[in-house]
Amino acid sequence: MTTNNTPNYSGRQNNNTSYIKNFVVAASSDLWTVVSYPNTNSYVSNTLTPSSLSYDNLLIEGDLYVNGKIINPSDVNLKDNIEGVSIKHMDSLMKLDVKQFTFKHDLKKQIHYGFIAQDFEKEFPELVSIKPDSNAKYKAINYLEIIPLLVGKIQMMQKEIDELKGKIEQI
Repeated sequence: MTTNNTPNYSGRQNNNTSYIKNFVVAASSDLWTVVSYPNTNSYVSNTLTPSSLSYDNLLIEGDLYVNGKIINPSDVNLKDNIEGVSIKHMDSLMKLDVKQFTFKHDLKKQIHYGFIAQDFEKEFPELVSIKPDSNAKYKAINYLEIIPLLVGKIQMMQKEIDELKGKIEQI
């Protein structure tokens, strides 16, 4: 793999392709910056972020491959209004209708599994948003935040199984 030290953010690469952009930390850019702590001279090691707070979203057309982790901040010091999720809310998972589908724009017609946002929104409106590049107001689902609900529901089901095992053992 060769390294290109000249960033190119808005056009074609040196090899005349447009599908890969090089983001070079050492070079200046109006789109990206190295993260630093306010009022200090220290930098967060190897962290690149949009340089403007006006960027609310990052849209990637196509697949996202990550050779590391996808990490969401979860520290208690970042949160307010912390409370348990109700059993009724977790039971709403059972109302979701799982679908198999292909995307209209996908020429390969790759099969995907998931939900229809309009149906999903009836149970979990807080996990549905509008796709940021869409004039047609296409809806999108925050699939990552379903995981805690699934874990909670599994815990509830396991507790019920353990209680039923205990009753069977008594008989």
